[in-house]
Amino acid sequence: MTALKIILIILAVLLLLMLFPIRITVDYDGQPRVGVGYLFLKFQIVPPKEKKPPRKKKPPKKPEKEPDAKKTQEKKPGTLRRLMDRYGLDGLIEMLKDIVKIVVELLGGLGKHLYFTRFRVRICIVGEDAADTAVKYGYVCSAVYPLVAVLREHSVLKNPYTDISAGFLAEKTAAELELTAKIRPLFLVGLGLKALFGLIKSVLLRKPS
Repeated sequence: MTALKIILIILAVLLLLMLFPIRITVDYDGQPRVGVGYLFLKFQIVPPKEKKPPRKKKPPKKPEKEPDAKKTQEKKPGTLRRLMDRYGLDGLIEMLKDIVKIVVELLGGLGKHLYFTRFRVRICIVGEDAADTAVKYGYVCSAVYPLVAVLREHSVLKNPYTDISAGFLAEKTAAELELTAKIRPLFLVGLGLKALFGLIKSVLLRKPS
Protein backbone atom coordinates (compact mmCIF):
# COMPACT_ATOMS: atom_id res chain seq x y z
CA MET A 1 0.00 0.00 0.00
CA THR A 2 2.85 2.38 0.80
CA ALA A 3 4.37 1.84 -2.65
CA LEU A 4 0.97 2.45 -4.28
CA LYS A 5 0.53 5.71 -2.36
CA ILE A 6 3.98 6.90 -3.45
CA ILE A 7 3.18 6.09 -7.09
CA LEU A 8 -0.16 7.92 -6.87
CA ILE A 9 1.51 10.96 -5.29
CA ILE A 10 4.16 11.03 -8.03
CA LEU A 11 1.47 10.77 -10.73
CA ALA A 12 -0.53 13.54 -9.08
CA VAL A 13 2.53 15.81 -8.95
CA LEU A 14 3.34 15.09 -12.61
CA LEU A 15 -0.26 15.82 -13.62
CA LEU A 16 -0.15 19.09 -11.68
CA LEU A 17 3.12 20.11 -13.35
CA MET A 18 1.64 19.37 -16.78
CA LEU A 19 -1.10 21.92 -16.12
CA PHE A 20 1.37 24.83 -15.91
CA PRO A 21 1.81 26.41 -19.39
CA ILE A 22 4.95 26.23 -21.47
CA ARG A 23 6.05 29.53 -23.06
CA ILE A 24 7.44 29.33 -26.58
CA THR A 25 9.10 32.30 -28.28
CA VAL A 26 10.16 32.37 -31.92
CA ASP A 27 11.93 35.30 -33.57
CA TYR A 28 13.42 35.53 -37.06
CA ASP A 29 15.07 38.53 -38.74
CA GLY A 30 17.70 36.76 -40.81
CA GLN A 31 18.75 34.42 -38.01
CA PRO A 32 16.30 32.22 -36.06
CA ARG A 33 15.94 32.42 -32.29
CA VAL A 34 13.79 29.91 -30.42
CA GLY A 35 13.31 29.82 -26.66
CA VAL A 36 11.23 27.76 -24.26
CA GLY A 37 10.19 28.73 -20.74
CA TYR A 38 8.47 26.77 -18.00
CA LEU A 39 7.65 28.21 -14.58
CA PHE A 40 10.84 30.08 -13.62
CA LEU A 41 13.06 28.17 -16.10
CA LYS A 42 14.19 29.52 -19.48
CA PHE A 43 16.01 27.63 -22.23
CA GLN A 44 17.50 28.93 -25.45
CA ILE A 45 17.02 26.26 -28.12
CA VAL A 46 18.18 28.07 -31.27
CA PRO A 47 20.92 29.15 -31.52
CA PRO A 48 22.38 26.97 -28.74
CA LYS A 49 24.36 28.85 -26.15
CA GLU A 50 28.10 28.57 -26.61
CA LYS A 51 29.83 26.70 -23.84
CA LYS A 52 32.53 28.65 -22.08
CA PRO A 53 35.93 27.05 -22.73
CA PRO A 54 37.91 26.01 -19.66
CA ARG A 55 40.28 28.62 -18.38
CA LYS A 56 43.85 28.21 -19.52
CA LYS A 57 47.03 29.92 -18.57
CA LYS A 58 47.58 32.96 -20.74
CA PRO A 59 50.38 32.37 -23.27
CA PRO A 60 52.86 35.15 -23.90
CA LYS A 61 51.33 37.87 -26.01
CA LYS A 62 52.18 37.90 -29.70
CA PRO A 63 52.10 40.95 -31.90
CA GLU A 64 48.55 41.39 -33.12
CA LYS A 65 47.95 40.98 -36.83
CA GLU A 66 45.63 43.30 -38.62
CA PRO A 67 42.30 41.55 -39.36
CA ASP A 68 41.75 40.52 -42.95
CA ALA A 69 39.21 42.90 -44.46
CA LYS A 70 37.59 40.13 -46.51
CA LYS A 71 37.10 37.88 -43.46
CA THR A 72 35.54 40.64 -41.40
CA GLN A 73 33.09 41.48 -44.17
CA GLU A 74 32.04 37.90 -44.90
CA LYS A 75 29.00 36.71 -42.97
CA LYS A 76 27.32 33.35 -42.97
CA PRO A 77 24.01 33.36 -44.85
CA GLY A 78 20.86 33.11 -42.75
CA THR A 79 18.70 30.01 -42.53
CA LEU A 80 16.16 31.35 -45.04
CA ARG A 81 18.90 32.08 -47.58
CA ARG A 82 20.48 28.64 -47.10
CA LEU A 83 17.11 26.93 -47.64
CA MET A 84 16.50 29.00 -50.77
CA ASP A 85 19.95 28.12 -52.12
CA ARG A 86 19.31 24.42 -51.46
CA TYR A 87 15.69 24.06 -52.58
CA GLY A 88 15.03 27.20 -54.61
CA LEU A 89 12.18 29.61 -53.88
CA ASP A 90 9.60 27.24 -55.41
CA GLY A 91 10.80 24.38 -53.22
CA LEU A 92 10.77 26.65 -50.18
CA ILE A 93 7.18 27.68 -50.91
CA GLU A 94 6.11 24.04 -51.28
CA MET A 95 7.87 23.25 -47.98
CA LEU A 96 5.98 26.13 -46.35
CA LYS A 97 2.67 24.75 -47.65
CA ASP A 98 3.49 21.29 -46.22
CA ILE A 99 4.30 22.82 -42.84
CA VAL A 100 1.06 24.80 -42.94
CA LYS A 101 -0.90 21.58 -43.55
CA ILE A 102 0.79 19.95 -40.55
CA VAL A 103 0.04 22.95 -38.33
CA VAL A 104 -3.58 23.06 -39.49
CA GLU A 105 -4.05 19.37 -38.62
CA LEU A 106 -2.51 19.88 -35.20
CA LEU A 107 -4.57 22.96 -34.41
CA GLY A 108 -7.73 21.00 -35.08
CA GLY A 109 -6.96 18.92 -31.98
CA LEU A 110 -5.86 21.80 -29.77
CA GLY A 111 -9.08 23.71 -29.54
CA LYS A 112 -8.46 26.94 -27.61
CA HIS A 113 -5.57 25.57 -25.55
CA LEU A 114 -2.97 27.49 -27.58
CA TYR A 115 -2.71 31.16 -26.60
CA PHE A 116 -0.65 33.68 -28.59
CA THR A 117 0.41 36.81 -26.71
CA ARG A 118 2.51 38.03 -29.64
CA PHE A 119 2.04 37.35 -33.35
CA ARG A 120 3.85 39.39 -36.00
CA VAL A 121 4.75 38.17 -39.50
CA ARG A 122 6.29 40.23 -42.29
CA ILE A 123 7.41 38.71 -45.62
CA CYS A 124 8.66 40.51 -48.72
CA ILE A 125 8.69 38.24 -51.78
CA VAL A 126 11.20 38.83 -54.59
CA GLY A 127 11.29 36.64 -57.73
CA GLU A 128 13.43 36.62 -60.85
CA ASP A 129 11.30 39.33 -62.49
CA ALA A 130 8.05 41.21 -61.90
CA ALA A 131 5.84 38.40 -63.24
CA ASP A 132 7.66 35.75 -61.20
CA THR A 133 7.42 37.95 -58.11
CA ALA A 134 3.65 38.31 -58.54
CA VAL A 135 3.15 34.55 -58.97
CA LYS A 136 5.26 33.66 -55.93
CA TYR A 137 3.58 36.38 -53.90
CA GLY A 138 0.27 34.63 -54.62
CA TYR A 139 1.74 31.26 -53.57
CA VAL A 140 2.96 32.61 -50.25
CA CYS A 141 -0.33 34.39 -49.54
CA SER A 142 -2.22 31.15 -50.27
CA ALA A 143 -0.07 29.40 -47.63
CA VAL A 144 0.20 32.01 -44.88
CA TYR A 145 -3.23 33.66 -44.75
CA PRO A 146 -5.17 30.37 -44.43
CA LEU A 147 -2.85 29.47 -41.55
CA VAL A 148 -3.63 32.76 -39.81
CA ALA A 149 -7.36 32.12 -40.34
CA VAL A 150 -7.01 28.66 -38.78
CA LEU A 151 -5.09 30.13 -35.85
CA ARG A 152 -7.90 32.62 -35.30
CA GLU A 153 -10.41 29.77 -35.27
CA HIS A 154 -8.54 27.19 -33.19
CA SER A 155 -6.44 29.30 -30.82
CA VAL A 156 -6.51 32.55 -28.88
CA LEU A 157 -4.72 35.09 -31.07
CA LYS A 158 -4.07 38.48 -29.49
CA ASN A 159 -3.48 41.47 -31.81
CA PRO A 160 -2.05 39.55 -34.81
CA TYR A 161 -0.10 41.45 -37.44
CA THR A 162 0.55 39.94 -40.90
CA ASP A 163 2.15 41.82 -43.78
CA ILE A 164 3.01 39.98 -47.01
CA SER A 165 4.19 42.14 -49.88
CA ALA A 166 5.56 41.72 -53.39
CA GLY A 167 9.00 43.34 -53.45
CA PHE A 168 9.08 44.61 -57.03
CA LEU A 169 11.74 47.15 -56.06
CA ALA A 170 13.53 45.06 -53.42
CA GLU A 171 16.75 43.14 -54.05
CA LYS A 172 15.97 39.83 -52.29
CA THR A 173 13.32 37.99 -50.34
CA ALA A 174 13.20 38.93 -46.65
CA ALA A 175 11.18 37.66 -43.71
CA GLU A 176 10.59 38.70 -40.12
CA LEU A 177 8.76 36.62 -37.54
CA GLU A 178 7.87 37.31 -33.90
CA LEU A 179 5.78 34.76 -32.01
CA THR A 180 5.10 34.11 -28.34
CA ALA A 181 2.71 31.31 -27.41
CA LYS A 182 1.59 29.47 -24.28
CA ILE A 183 0.22 25.96 -23.99
CA ARG A 184 -0.12 23.34 -21.27
CA PRO A 185 2.15 20.26 -21.67
CA LEU A 186 -0.85 17.98 -21.14
CA PHE A 187 -2.05 18.71 -24.68
CA LEU A 188 1.33 18.40 -26.36
CA VAL A 189 2.43 14.79 -25.95
CA GLY A 190 0.52 13.11 -28.79
CA LEU A 191 0.43 16.22 -30.99
CA GLY A 192 4.19 16.70 -30.65
CA LEU A 193 4.96 13.24 -31.98
CA LYS A 194 2.57 13.73 -34.89
CA ALA A 195 4.17 17.08 -35.76
CA LEU A 196 7.67 15.61 -35.54
CA PHE A 197 6.93 12.87 -38.07
CA GLY A 198 5.25 15.37 -40.38
CA LEU A 199 8.19 17.81 -40.28
CA ILE A 200 10.71 15.02 -40.87
CA LYS A 201 8.79 13.96 -43.97
CA SER A 202 8.36 17.53 -45.25
CA VAL A 203 11.78 19.05 -44.51
CA LEU A 204 14.44 16.45 -43.76
CA LEU A 205 13.38 13.95 -46.43
CA ARG A 206 12.76 16.56 -49.14
CA LYS A 207 15.15 16.28 -52.07
CA PRO A 208 17.09 19.42 -53.10
CA SER A 209 16.03 21.05 -56.36
